[in-house]
Amino acid sequence: MTDKPTTARRALLTGAVAGLAGATALSAAGSATAAPTAGATPDWFDVKAHGAVGDGATDDTAAVQRALDAAAAAGGGTAYFPVGKYLVKPAAAQPALALKADGIRLSGAGAKASTLIKGGDGILLRMSGSGPAYSTGATHRRYCSIENLGFNGNRKTGLLLELYYNNNSYFRDVFMSSNNDMCVDAVEFWDSRFYNLVIEDCTGTTGSTTQPNVWLRNASSATEGAWGYSKDNINQIHFTGCRLEAFGTGALWIGQGAVTLNNPNGIYLTDCKFETSRMQGGPHLKADAGSKHVYATNIYCYAGDFAAGTPATARNIISWAASAGALENVVIANRDKATVNAGVALYSGPGSTAVLRNVVGLYGTAPTGTHIYYEQSSTGDFRVENSYGTLGAQATGTIPVKNAPNPPLRLVPGPVTDASFTRQPLDGTMAVDSANKRLYVRVGGQWLWSALNA
Repeated sequence: MTDKPTTARRALLTGAVAGLAGATALSAAGSATAAPTAGATPDWFDVKAHGAVGDGATDDTAAVQRALDAAAAAGGGTAYFPVGKYLVKPAAAQPALALKADGIRLSGAGAKASTLIKGGDGILLRMSGSGPAYSTGATHRRYCSIENLGFNGNRKTGLLLELYYNNNSYFRDVFMSSNNDMCVDAVEFWDSRFYNLVIEDCTGTTGSTTQPNVWLRNASSATEGAWGYSKDNINQIHFTGCRLEAFGTGALWIGQGAVTLNNPNGIYLTDCKFETSRMQGGPHLKADAGSKHVYATNIYCYAGDFAAGTPATARNIISWAASAGALENVVIANRDKATVNAGVALYSGPGSTAVLRNVVGLYGTAPTGTHIYYEQSSTGDFRVENSYGTLGAQATGTIPVKNAPNPPLRLVPGPVTDASFTRQPLDGTMAVDSANKRLYVRVGGQWLWSALNA
C-alpha cells in the first residue's frame, strides 16, 4: 500500500476532493502544492505554501494575502489554513486581509486548530464588494465561504469580519473570540447562511449602543457615496445552531441602521444561544421597528451578571419590534442577580401584529420591571400566547386592548355534539350552533349551551 501525503488527506477531509487523488505533490518544505483541475488551473491554495508560518508571532499578513490573491487570480478556490496561529495586521485604515474575487473559500483544519489572530486595531477580514448595487448585486462579493476557522481579536478594536455589499455567502463551524468591538458587521447583505457560528468573550465599550457581536443593518452610513451607505436592505439571512456567549454590549441586532428607505426582511434565527455574565449595555437580541418578516425560534437568553466595574443596571433582554414575524419558544433566565429589567420590550407598529408564543422567563431573581413591557407608542395588534415569568410582575407599559382576533369557533348547523368534530374534543371546547344561535361548551363530557343575543 502506498503512503499518502498527510496534507492531501486533510484536503480530502475538508471537501477538496477534485483533482487531489494521485495529483498532490509535496514541496521541498513539506507543504502541499495546489492541486490542478482538469484545465491545469490550481484550486487549492495552502497558505504555508505561500510563505505563512502559523506560529502566532511571525507576521503572516502578506503570505496569507498572497494565497487569497492567488485564489482570486484563478477564478476561485480554497485557501487552506493548516493547524496553526496566523498573525495578521491591519494597517493604515486598511483591513489585514481582503477577498478580491468571488467564489473563494477559506478553510481551516478546525475552528480552534487554525486561527487568524489580529495583530493591531482595525478590520481582520473584509469580505465585501465594491459598493452598493440597488436590487442587482452587480458590485457585490458573492459565493464565498468560511469553514473550520478561528478568528481571534487579540483584545484589539475593529471588526473581525466585514460583510458589506455581499450575497450568497456561507459560514460553518467558525469560532470568534477576544475582540473588543463588533465581530460581524453586515450591510446590504443577502441570501446567506451561518451554521454553528460561535462567538465568545467579545464586547464593545461600556454602555455602547453600537457594538453588538453581530449587527445586520441596511446601512452603516447615511452619507450617499460613503462606504457603508445603501438604500437597499438586509434580506434572507439564516442563523442556525449558533452560540454567542460572554458578550458585553449585545449579541445579535437587526435593523435599518443609518438609512431608513428600506426594510430588513427574511431573517431567521433557529436553535441559538445568547448567554452572558458580563453585561454592560444593550439587549441580547434586538429587531427594530423597521424590520419585517423576522422569525426567532428555540432561543435561549441568559443574563447572569454584569461586567466587572460596570454599573449594575438591569437591562431589557430582548427588544422586539419587527412586523410580520414572531418570537417563539424562548427561555429568558437569570440567577441571583437583578440583571433583567424586562424580559421582552415589545412594540407593535401600524397595521402590524406583534406575535409572542411560549416566551418564558425562568427567573432566579425577579425582573426590576416586568416579564413583558408593552411599548407605549405601539399602535398595532398583539398576539401573546403562553408567555409568562416565573417570578415578578407579568406585564406593564400600555397593556394592549388591540389584541389580534382569536381563531374562529367551529360553526355547526344545529345542536353541537361530539360527532360534530372529526375527533372527540376535550372539555372546554366551544362551538356555535349557527342555526339556533347558541354557544356550546363541553363540560364533563356534556355539551351545555347558552343563547346568543343580538
